[in-house]
Amino acid sequence: MKNIFSAPTAVNLEITDACNLKCRHCYNFWREEGSATVSLSRDQLDGLLDIFVEAKVFHVVFSGGEPMTRFDILEYGIKRALSLGMSVSCNSNLLLATDDNLARLSDAGLDHILTSLNSYDRETNDYMVRLDGAFDKIVSGIEAAVCNRIRVSVNMIVAQKNRNHVYETGRLCHRLGCQKLFGTRTVPSINLEHADETEFRLIKEDARHTLDQLVRVKKDTGIMIGTLVSYPLCLLGDLEKYADFVGRGCPAQSGHVISINANGETHACVHEAQGYGNVFEIGIKQAYQNMIKWHDKSYYYKECAGCEYIQICETGCRLSAHAYFGSLDGKDQLMEGKDKFIEPYKLVYDPSFYQKVNQGAVFTVPRRLRFRKEDGYYLVNIRWANTITCPTDVAELLIKYQASGLGFGIDDIGVNNREILARLFFKDAIECSELKYNDLRHKAGLSDSIIDRV
Repeated sequence: MKNIFSAPTAVNLEITDACNLKCRHCYNFWREEGSATVSLSRDQLDGLLDIFVEAKVFHVVFSGGEPMTRFDILEYGIKRALSLGMSVSCNSNLLLATDDNLARLSDAGLDHILTSLNSYDRETNDYMVRLDGAFDKIVSGIEAAVCNRIRVSVNMIVAQKNRNHVYETGRLCHRLGCQKLFGTRTVPSINLEHADETEFRLIKEDARHTLDQLVRVKKDTGIMIGTLVSYPLCLLGDLEKYADFVGRGCPAQSGHVISINANGETHACVHEAQGYGNVFEIGIKQAYQNMIKWHDKSYYYKECAGCEYIQICETGCRLSAHAYFGSLDGKDQLMEGKDKFIEPYKLVYDPSFYQKVNQGAVFTVPRRLRFRKEDGYYLVNIRWANTITCPTDVAELLIKYQASGLGFGIDDIGVNNREILARLFFKDAIECSELKYNDLRHKAGLSDSIIDRV
């Protein structure tokens, strides 16, 4: 049984569709060339943020277009969203970033930017974004963000042109002080008649080569790794080796995210052209319900039925399936089949955790945790956009101990909930001064990308 939420937990909010790049891989393929740009006014942004508060949205990603083309709205939106109790982040190509405007965003409360850098090689990067000199501006922007205490994650769109550049790009990102590198496969436009004949195509060997380079750069530098567009888990095969890519799933199908354009139109996925109603006219909850087929397994690829990983994988990328095979419920072109797993994902918690629990370890509930009651369960937001489900009785106990500031132990939560206690700890939803979280987490074999539905 899949949980269907009452509303999204995170919103990808486009404050303007104006952009200073024309990337070859841009997901806004459906926009008309040369059309007038649209940006949110301050009043519209206020109205949207009020709608998000009413729906109990936890996190807002300010994006575009390029949001820094409307810096005034971006800065205001960050301040206002934070004042309303939501967390924020920003997606920016950083071409317009300066030390001054990044200092202002940092002072406003922004602590994370997702940017794009498609190669360590200037020529390749600039070819992909169609702008000479873009590489140097992006690197300068990353350096300015890091200097202003803003965490930077880099999304590298991987296609034929740069498929062998992932490792060196990761090393560059590490030297620049970036926190994480995403190696994201290109999702071609559905308007392409033969997507498998374009420069966007990755064959299975190329995709695995991408992942191998990511694993290697993490081992050599310590940089965190992931992907923004999921790979079918059957392509990975060895889920131990590729553990960092196991839990991404499909954000649109998970039900956590909704995308809203600057004109108010809504999408389940940023890569799709179809809209589900204008949020200014029907509200966020109705728009969210209009995309129910994304949330109720309607788009699962039928031949994945029976796979033990289907709830995590969610049958790969649906928009990629649409681009290559013409339907949202089609086959992800990188699928191998549910009989291709050679090494399962092992979720084994360190025995010393349970030993400490039995010896009376005391846990506390951090103030950063946020809660939302759903029908029969709770959503628990750990930080930023990281949200998990939790049984009602356990969530209400967490709320109680968060309010009191007191600690609790296994006797308080109940011995029968020992596994839930472990999952909450390893998801960083509860804390314990007697346990070294990072050491135990490493031994548990957990990756930051794992979707662990408590």
